[in-house]
Amino acid sequence: MGVSYPVLGRARMLRLVVGLVLVMAVLSFSSCEGDAQVRQRAMESEQRFVQLLHSARQLGFPQAVLQPILQQDAFLRSTQPPFSLFSSQPLNAYYQGREQRYALLHLQLQGLMATTTQRLRSDDVHELQSVRSLLTRENKAGLPAANFSVQVDQLQHSLADGQSFTAYTRVHQDVQHVARALQMLQATSLHLQTLQGLVDLTQRSRLDTALIPLQAAYQDNKLLFQHAARIEDLQLVDHKIAVQQQQAEATLLLAMPAVTGLRVHELDEGIQQLPAVHLDAKPYQVKLAGYKKRSAAAMSLPDFRQFLRQVDGDIFAVKADALREDANQAISAFHQDVNAWSGSHLYYDDYDGNSYALDISYLNQNFGLNADVLLEQATTLDALQNARDVAKTLLFNHRLMELDAVDPTPYYQVHQADLQALQHYQLQLGQVIVISLSRQSLRLYQDGRLVQAFLVTTGRPERPSPPGVWTVLNRLSPTLFKSNDPPTSPFWYPKTIIQTAVLFREGGYFIHDSWWRANYGPGTEFPHYDDSGDQRSSGNGSHGCVNLPPDQAAWIYYNTGWSTSIVIY
Repeated sequence: MGVSYPVLGRARMLRLVVGLVLVMAVLSFSSCEGDAQVRQRAMESEQRFVQLLHSARQLGFPQAVLQPILQQDAFLRSTQPPFSLFSSQPLNAYYQGREQRYALLHLQLQGLMATTTQRLRSDDVHELQSVRSLLTRENKAGLPAANFSVQVDQLQHSLADGQSFTAYTRVHQDVQHVARALQMLQATSLHLQTLQGLVDLTQRSRLDTALIPLQAAYQDNKLLFQHAARIEDLQLVDHKIAVQQQQAEATLLLAMPAVTGLRVHELDEGIQQLPAVHLDAKPYQVKLAGYKKRSAAAMSLPDFRQFLRQVDGDIFAVKADALREDANQAISAFHQDVNAWSGSHLYYDDYDGNSYALDISYLNQNFGLNADVLLEQATTLDALQNARDVAKTLLFNHRLMELDAVDPTPYYQVHQADLQALQHYQLQLGQVIVISLSRQSLRLYQDGRLVQAFLVTTGRPERPSPPGVWTVLNRLSPTLFKSNDPPTSPFWYPKTIIQTAVLFREGGYFIHDSWWRANYGPGTEFPHYDDSGDQRSSGNGSHGCVNLPPDQAAWIYYNTGWSTSIVIY
């Protein structure tokens, strides 16, 4: 038979179990509370740490710097208080440990913030020193680094006054900003040089329409660069240069075929002039064939630049050869003409018994070598052309002098040599003073018509008047002449008041009054007796000026102007 249990026994057992559970629960809740003060101190310690951590983040301490602290904080937050049925000691120990750990973490965070701040300040000091060194180097390199000096000085003051991580961080960021700007100066300068190269190439290409705005843009960029004091300023310049460079390159590539074709044509024309001056054209013809072939092929901008440099060099060489030879021939013809005429046309001076060349101004010891010297010194086409033109002027004027020396026409009438001068120099219109050295006379023409004529005295044999075609450089009334020679020199003269003077050549060559003279006209440029009785001042020609009696000099002064041309032959 099975055993049976009374129902009443089971009910008692159930009540007993429930009672035990209730007791255990009460004991459990009672043990979790622990010591309230211990738990409060732990919470306060944690709160102080949290506040300091919040402050560190507000000050800008990087996450990477705070990471070791954050890891410990995360670990502490992940821990749970222990469970104890019969004692509060484990729980109190947990909170005490938590208080200590957060207090230690607080100290660690303080130390980390202090060392990081000090390290940042030290870094700022070194970086600022590096920036100053960079500024000095860039300034010595000719870059506008001095524009950043004020900023660097301000950063130095900010660093000295700074006390916080935030202040040092701001200094650090600003120092880095200035350093990047200084490092950018060199790059922007190179970009500006590239644009300058395109300006030069456009100018060499003779693309005047494109050149004017490109030059203006380059100058604007150069000015902006020279005054740049921020990295944003340099970035703006770089942007402008990039746009202008792209436009200039497109213009040059488009114009390249026409430009190269014109250069080849210009060289061809220059080569064709060589036979006229008896020069061999074959070496240049070989080069011309090469340029024609290159101009027909596609070119890059560097190729184009090299092509222009080479072809322009040969164009210059061809023109220079032709001009130099032309000048040499003109100089030779001039010297031959002087040598053939001078010795057979002497002026016998019965005052001192000597004979003087009528063309004394054209002799080598005076103005006869002017063209030779100019040709020897010439390095440009303009200088070569000037040397040739001076030689041709000397030759033409010498032949005018030869013609006028034997012309019996009175000085107050039109002379054939004058008319040839007006025509040759295209001076038929306007006002022209013509001075004949061989006849010591001056004639004023207006639109090819003779207006007035006077006798003059020009430069003595040692200091003759300069032949040539001149313009008015200055007009003085009155003025004071001072001698450049020492008092012991026979050419010295005392300070002299001149009432009217017209400067026509640098070096002090004037048309002016000479109140100390009594005699003018042929022969007075050589030693002679003067009716004034003052042989020292009046018994010879001038120091190179053209002298007139006071009333006649005044008439010339007040009846001519700045646009009057002057021909001396």
